[in-house]
Amino acid sequence: MIFRFKKYYIILFLVLVSLKGTSNDLRIAVLKFGSVNWELDVLKYHGLDKKYDLNIKKIQMTNKDAAAIAFLSGSVDIFVTDWIWVSKQRYEGKKFTLLPYSSAVGGLVMKEETKVNSLKDLKDLKVGVAGGSIDKSWLFFRAFFKKEYGEDPTNFFNTSFASPPLINGLLKTGNLDAGINYWNYIARLESQGFKSILYIEDIFPALGIKGDLPLIGYVFKEDLIAKENNLLRRFFQATKESRKILEKSDDEWNRIRKLTGAEDDKMLETIREGFRKGIPKSEENVLIENISKAYTILKDIGGKKLVGEGTSLAKGTIWYDK
Repeated sequence: MIFRFKKYYIILFLVLVSLKGTSNDLRIAVLKFGSVNWELDVLKYHGLDKKYDLNIKKIQMTNKDAAAIAFLSGSVDIFVTDWIWVSKQRYEGKKFTLLPYSSAVGGLVMKEETKVNSLKDLKDLKVGVAGGSIDKSWLFFRAFFKKEYGEDPTNFFNTSFASPPLINGLLKTGNLDAGINYWNYIARLESQGFKSILYIEDIFPALGIKGDLPLIGYVFKEDLIAKENNLLRRFFQATKESRKILEKSDDEWNRIRKLTGAEDDKMLETIREGFRKGIPKSEENVLIENISKAYTILKDIGGKKLVGEGTSLAKGTIWYDK
Protein backbone atom coordinates (compact mmCIF):
# COMPACT_ATOMS: atom_id res chain seq x y z
CA MET A 1 0.00 0.00 0.00
CA ILE A 2 2.82 2.42 0.90
CA PHE A 3 4.48 1.60 -2.40
CA ARG A 4 1.26 2.44 -4.25
CA PHE A 5 1.00 5.81 -2.51
CA LYS A 6 4.63 6.59 -3.35
CA LYS A 7 3.99 5.63 -6.95
CA TYR A 8 0.90 7.87 -7.02
CA TYR A 9 2.79 10.89 -5.65
CA ILE A 10 5.64 10.34 -8.09
CA ILE A 11 3.19 10.33 -11.00
CA LEU A 12 1.42 13.43 -9.61
CA PHE A 13 4.76 15.20 -9.23
CA LEU A 14 5.70 14.39 -12.83
CA VAL A 15 2.34 15.67 -14.09
CA LEU A 16 2.75 18.93 -12.16
CA VAL A 17 6.27 19.37 -13.49
CA SER A 18 5.06 18.80 -17.04
CA LEU A 19 2.27 21.34 -16.57
CA LYS A 20 4.76 23.84 -15.23
CA GLY A 21 6.90 23.20 -18.28
CA THR A 22 4.05 24.28 -20.58
CA SER A 23 3.46 27.61 -18.82
CA ASN A 24 5.57 29.35 -21.47
CA ASP A 25 3.66 27.86 -24.41
CA LEU A 26 1.83 30.12 -26.85
CA ARG A 27 -0.08 28.94 -29.90
CA ILE A 28 -0.19 31.67 -32.56
CA ALA A 29 -2.34 31.52 -35.69
CA VAL A 30 -0.44 32.66 -38.79
CA LEU A 31 -1.16 32.96 -42.51
CA LYS A 32 1.40 31.53 -44.93
CA PHE A 33 2.49 34.87 -46.41
CA GLY A 34 1.22 37.03 -43.54
CA SER A 35 3.32 39.59 -41.69
CA VAL A 36 2.85 37.82 -38.34
CA ASN A 37 4.61 34.81 -39.83
CA TRP A 38 7.55 37.01 -40.82
CA GLU A 39 7.74 38.59 -37.39
CA LEU A 40 7.72 35.25 -35.57
CA ASP A 41 10.39 33.86 -37.89
CA VAL A 42 12.64 36.83 -37.10
CA LEU A 43 11.87 36.39 -33.41
CA LYS A 44 13.03 32.78 -33.43
CA TYR A 45 16.01 33.31 -35.75
CA HIS A 46 17.46 35.94 -33.42
CA GLY A 47 16.86 33.88 -30.30
CA LEU A 48 14.25 36.20 -28.82
CA ASP A 49 12.14 33.20 -27.84
CA LYS A 50 15.01 31.96 -25.68
CA LYS A 51 15.75 35.45 -24.36
CA TYR A 52 12.16 35.76 -23.11
CA ASP A 53 11.70 32.08 -22.26
CA LEU A 54 8.92 31.47 -24.78
CA ASN A 55 7.79 28.29 -26.48
CA ILE A 56 5.93 29.56 -29.54
CA LYS A 57 4.02 27.20 -31.76
CA LYS A 58 2.90 28.64 -35.09
CA ILE A 59 -0.40 27.22 -36.33
CA GLN A 60 -0.75 27.90 -40.05
CA MET A 61 -4.22 28.91 -41.24
CA THR A 62 -5.68 29.12 -44.73
CA ASN A 63 -7.37 32.48 -44.15
CA LYS A 64 -8.36 34.95 -41.43
CA ASP A 65 -11.78 33.36 -40.96
CA ALA A 66 -10.15 30.02 -40.17
CA ALA A 67 -7.90 31.81 -37.67
CA ALA A 68 -10.94 33.33 -35.94
CA ILE A 69 -12.63 29.93 -35.72
CA ALA A 70 -9.47 28.39 -34.26
CA PHE A 71 -9.30 31.15 -31.65
CA LEU A 72 -12.96 30.82 -30.69
CA SER A 73 -12.58 27.06 -30.33
CA GLY A 74 -9.51 27.45 -28.10
CA SER A 75 -7.14 25.85 -30.63
CA VAL A 76 -4.90 28.93 -30.62
CA ASP A 77 -4.11 31.51 -27.94
CA ILE A 78 -3.49 34.52 -30.17
CA PHE A 79 -4.42 35.60 -33.68
CA VAL A 80 -4.53 38.85 -35.60
CA THR A 81 -7.73 40.59 -36.63
CA ASP A 82 -9.40 44.00 -36.35
CA TRP A 83 -10.85 45.80 -33.35
CA ILE A 84 -14.33 45.87 -34.90
CA TRP A 85 -14.45 42.08 -34.46
CA VAL A 86 -13.17 42.31 -30.88
CA SER A 87 -15.65 45.04 -29.94
CA LYS A 88 -18.52 43.01 -31.40
CA GLN A 89 -17.43 39.96 -29.40
CA ARG A 90 -17.27 42.02 -26.20
CA TYR A 91 -20.83 43.22 -26.74
CA GLU A 92 -21.74 39.53 -26.84
CA GLY A 93 -20.04 38.97 -23.48
CA LYS A 94 -16.71 37.51 -24.60
CA LYS A 95 -13.68 38.90 -22.76
CA PHE A 96 -11.34 39.35 -25.69
CA THR A 97 -8.99 42.28 -26.15
CA LEU A 98 -6.48 43.55 -28.70
CA LEU A 99 -3.00 45.06 -28.78
CA PRO A 100 -2.70 47.29 -31.89
CA TYR A 101 -0.24 45.84 -34.36
CA SER A 102 -0.26 47.56 -37.75
CA SER A 103 -1.56 50.66 -39.48
CA ALA A 104 -0.91 49.21 -42.94
CA VAL A 105 -4.08 49.43 -45.01
CA GLY A 106 -5.06 48.94 -48.60
CA GLY A 107 -5.74 51.20 -51.51
CA LEU A 108 -7.15 51.60 -54.99
CA VAL A 109 -4.96 50.25 -57.77
CA MET A 110 -5.09 50.04 -61.57
CA LYS A 111 -2.78 49.55 -64.54
CA GLU A 112 0.01 52.09 -64.95
CA GLU A 113 -1.14 53.26 -68.39
CA THR A 114 -4.71 54.00 -67.27
CA LYS A 115 -5.44 57.73 -67.33
CA VAL A 116 -7.37 58.91 -64.29
CA ASN A 117 -7.59 62.54 -63.19
CA SER A 118 -10.30 62.05 -60.59
CA LEU A 119 -12.08 59.22 -58.84
CA LYS A 120 -15.16 60.29 -60.79
CA ASP A 121 -13.38 59.05 -63.93
CA LEU A 122 -14.06 55.54 -62.63
CA LYS A 123 -17.81 55.89 -63.19
CA ASP A 124 -19.36 52.62 -64.42
CA LEU A 125 -15.96 50.90 -64.53
CA LYS A 126 -15.48 47.41 -63.10
CA VAL A 127 -13.98 47.84 -59.63
CA GLY A 128 -13.16 44.78 -57.54
CA VAL A 129 -13.12 44.95 -53.75
CA ALA A 130 -11.22 42.49 -51.57
CA GLY A 131 -12.77 41.14 -48.41
CA GLY A 132 -16.48 41.64 -49.01
CA SER A 133 -19.05 44.39 -48.65
CA ILE A 134 -18.15 45.19 -45.03
CA ASP A 135 -14.39 45.21 -45.49
CA LYS A 136 -12.95 48.13 -43.52
CA SER A 137 -10.96 49.66 -46.39
CA TRP A 138 -14.04 49.61 -48.60
CA LEU A 139 -16.21 51.20 -45.91
CA PHE A 140 -13.67 53.97 -45.34
CA PHE A 141 -13.56 54.53 -49.10
CA ARG A 142 -17.36 54.71 -49.24
CA ALA A 143 -17.44 57.23 -46.39
CA PHE A 144 -14.81 59.39 -48.11
CA PHE A 145 -16.46 59.18 -51.53
CA LYS A 146 -19.86 60.13 -50.14
CA LYS A 147 -18.35 63.10 -48.31
CA GLU A 148 -16.32 64.34 -51.29
CA TYR A 149 -18.71 63.61 -54.16
CA GLY A 150 -22.10 63.18 -52.52
CA GLU A 151 -22.58 59.72 -53.98
CA ASP A 152 -22.23 56.17 -52.74
CA PRO A 153 -19.64 54.32 -54.85
CA THR A 154 -21.81 51.20 -54.71
CA ASN A 155 -24.10 53.03 -57.14
CA PHE A 156 -21.28 54.74 -59.02
CA PHE A 157 -18.97 51.83 -59.87
CA ASN A 158 -19.72 48.42 -61.28
CA THR A 159 -18.59 46.79 -58.03
CA SER A 160 -17.81 43.13 -57.34
CA PHE A 161 -16.31 41.41 -54.30
CA ALA A 162 -13.73 38.63 -54.19
CA SER A 163 -10.76 37.31 -52.22
CA PRO A 164 -7.52 39.35 -52.32
CA PRO A 165 -5.64 36.87 -54.59
CA LEU A 166 -8.58 36.72 -57.00
CA ILE A 167 -8.80 40.53 -57.18
CA ASN A 168 -5.13 40.62 -58.19
CA GLY A 169 -5.67 37.87 -60.76
CA LEU A 170 -8.67 39.62 -62.33
CA LEU A 171 -6.73 42.87 -62.54
CA LYS A 172 -3.86 41.14 -64.33
CA THR A 173 -6.18 39.51 -66.87
CA GLY A 174 -8.04 42.77 -67.51
CA ASN A 175 -11.34 41.51 -66.14
CA LEU A 176 -11.30 44.40 -63.68
CA ASP A 177 -10.51 48.03 -64.43
CA ALA A 178 -9.46 48.81 -60.85
CA GLY A 179 -9.33 47.13 -57.49
CA ILE A 180 -9.36 47.93 -53.79
CA ASN A 181 -7.08 45.44 -52.08
CA TYR A 182 -4.97 44.90 -48.96
CA TRP A 183 -1.57 46.56 -48.74
CA ASN A 184 0.52 43.41 -49.20
CA TYR A 185 -1.38 42.45 -52.35
CA ILE A 186 -1.08 45.98 -53.71
CA ALA A 187 2.68 45.79 -53.09
CA ARG A 188 2.82 42.82 -55.43
CA LEU A 189 0.89 44.68 -58.13
CA GLU A 190 2.98 47.84 -57.85
CA SER A 191 6.04 45.85 -58.87
CA GLN A 192 4.20 44.47 -61.92
CA GLY A 193 3.06 47.52 -63.87
CA PHE A 194 0.22 48.74 -61.68
CA LYS A 195 -0.16 52.03 -59.83
CA SER A 196 -1.97 53.01 -56.67
CA ILE A 197 -4.16 56.05 -57.27
CA LEU A 198 -5.34 56.25 -53.67
CA TYR A 199 -4.12 54.81 -50.37
CA ILE A 200 -6.83 54.42 -47.76
CA GLU A 201 -4.65 56.06 -45.10
CA ASP A 202 -4.52 59.22 -47.24
CA ILE A 203 -8.27 59.76 -46.85
CA PHE A 204 -8.25 59.58 -43.05
CA PRO A 205 -7.59 63.33 -42.49
CA ALA A 206 -10.66 64.15 -44.61
CA LEU A 207 -12.65 61.90 -42.26
CA GLY A 208 -11.32 63.68 -39.16
CA ILE A 209 -8.61 61.18 -38.25
CA LYS A 210 -5.11 62.58 -37.73
CA GLY A 211 -2.11 60.40 -36.97
CA ASP A 212 -1.81 56.62 -37.16
CA LEU A 213 -4.86 54.38 -37.21
CA PRO A 214 -4.02 50.74 -36.48
CA LEU A 215 -6.76 48.59 -38.00
CA ILE A 216 -5.54 45.22 -36.76
CA GLY A 217 -3.84 43.80 -33.70
CA TYR A 218 -2.95 40.74 -31.68
CA VAL A 219 -6.15 39.35 -30.14
CA PHE A 220 -6.24 37.26 -26.97
CA LYS A 221 -8.41 36.45 -23.96
CA GLU A 222 -8.19 38.79 -20.99
CA ASP A 223 -7.25 35.98 -18.60
CA LEU A 224 -3.99 35.56 -20.52
CA ILE A 225 -2.93 38.99 -19.22
CA ALA A 226 -3.20 37.81 -15.62
CA LYS A 227 -0.90 34.80 -16.01
CA GLU A 228 1.52 34.92 -13.11
CA ASN A 229 4.66 34.59 -15.23
CA ASN A 230 3.92 37.63 -17.45
CA LEU A 231 3.79 35.34 -20.48
CA LEU A 232 1.88 37.81 -22.62
CA ARG A 233 4.11 40.75 -21.77
CA ARG A 234 7.23 38.71 -22.53
CA PHE A 235 5.77 37.71 -25.88
CA PHE A 236 4.89 41.27 -26.84
CA GLN A 237 8.32 42.54 -25.84
CA ALA A 238 9.87 39.87 -28.06
CA THR A 239 7.63 40.83 -31.00
CA LYS A 240 8.47 44.50 -30.45
CA GLU A 241 12.17 43.71 -30.80
CA SER A 242 11.49 41.50 -33.80
CA ARG A 243 9.55 44.32 -35.49
CA LYS A 244 12.41 46.71 -34.80
CA ILE A 245 14.78 44.39 -36.66
CA LEU A 246 12.42 44.36 -39.66
CA GLU A 247 12.16 48.13 -39.47
CA LYS A 248 15.92 48.69 -39.53
CA SER A 249 17.55 45.79 -41.42
CA ASP A 250 17.27 45.32 -45.19
CA ASP A 251 19.41 42.19 -44.86
CA GLU A 252 16.74 40.62 -42.68
CA TRP A 253 14.20 41.09 -45.45
CA ASN A 254 16.50 39.31 -47.86
CA ARG A 255 16.67 36.43 -45.41
CA ILE A 256 12.88 36.09 -45.13
CA ARG A 257 12.24 36.75 -48.84
CA LYS A 258 10.65 33.32 -49.36
CA LEU A 259 8.22 33.86 -46.48
CA THR A 260 6.97 37.11 -48.05
CA GLY A 261 6.18 35.46 -51.38
CA ALA A 262 8.16 38.18 -53.20
CA GLU A 263 8.98 37.14 -56.76
CA ASP A 264 11.74 39.68 -57.36
CA ASP A 265 13.73 42.45 -55.69
CA LYS A 266 11.25 45.17 -56.60
CA MET A 267 8.35 43.24 -55.08
CA LEU A 268 10.35 42.57 -51.93
CA GLU A 269 11.14 46.27 -51.65
CA THR A 270 7.49 47.32 -51.95
CA ILE A 271 6.43 44.71 -49.38
CA ARG A 272 9.22 45.80 -47.03
CA GLU A 273 8.38 49.50 -47.27
CA GLY A 274 4.67 48.79 -46.88
CA PHE A 275 5.33 46.87 -43.67
CA ARG A 276 7.58 49.60 -42.28
CA LYS A 277 5.08 52.31 -43.15
CA GLY A 278 2.44 50.41 -41.20
CA ILE A 279 4.31 50.31 -37.88
CA PRO A 280 2.30 52.64 -35.57
CA LYS A 281 4.33 55.60 -34.32
CA SER A 282 1.69 57.81 -32.67
CA GLU A 283 1.21 57.93 -28.90
CA GLU A 284 -1.17 55.39 -27.36
CA ASN A 285 -3.80 57.99 -26.44
CA VAL A 286 -3.83 59.24 -30.05
CA LEU A 287 -4.20 55.70 -31.39
CA ILE A 288 -7.11 54.94 -29.06
CA GLU A 289 -8.83 58.23 -29.93
CA ASN A 290 -8.42 57.52 -33.65
CA ILE A 291 -9.76 54.00 -33.27
CA SER A 292 -12.84 55.34 -31.47
CA LYS A 293 -13.46 57.89 -34.24
CA ALA A 294 -12.96 55.24 -36.90
CA TYR A 295 -15.42 52.93 -35.17
CA THR A 296 -18.15 55.56 -35.47
CA ILE A 297 -17.39 56.11 -39.17
CA LEU A 298 -17.49 52.39 -39.91
CA LYS A 299 -20.64 51.85 -37.83
CA ASP A 300 -22.49 54.56 -39.73
CA ILE A 301 -21.61 52.96 -43.07
CA GLY A 302 -21.53 49.25 -42.20
CA GLY A 303 -24.44 49.15 -39.76
CA LYS A 304 -25.41 46.16 -37.62
CA LYS A 305 -24.02 43.72 -40.17
CA LEU A 306 -20.59 45.03 -39.21
CA VAL A 307 -20.82 45.97 -35.53
CA GLY A 308 -23.80 44.00 -34.25
CA GLU A 309 -25.50 45.77 -31.33
CA GLY A 310 -22.54 48.06 -30.70
CA THR A 311 -23.11 51.80 -30.48
CA SER A 312 -19.50 52.72 -29.72
CA LEU A 313 -16.21 50.90 -29.29
CA ALA A 314 -16.75 48.46 -26.42
CA LYS A 315 -14.84 49.28 -23.25
CA GLY A 316 -11.76 47.07 -22.94
CA THR A 317 -11.43 46.41 -26.69
CA ILE A 318 -7.94 47.94 -26.80
CA TRP A 319 -5.20 46.83 -24.41
CA TYR A 320 -1.87 48.46 -23.68
CA ASP A 321 0.57 47.34 -21.01
CA LYS A 322 0.62 49.85 -18.18
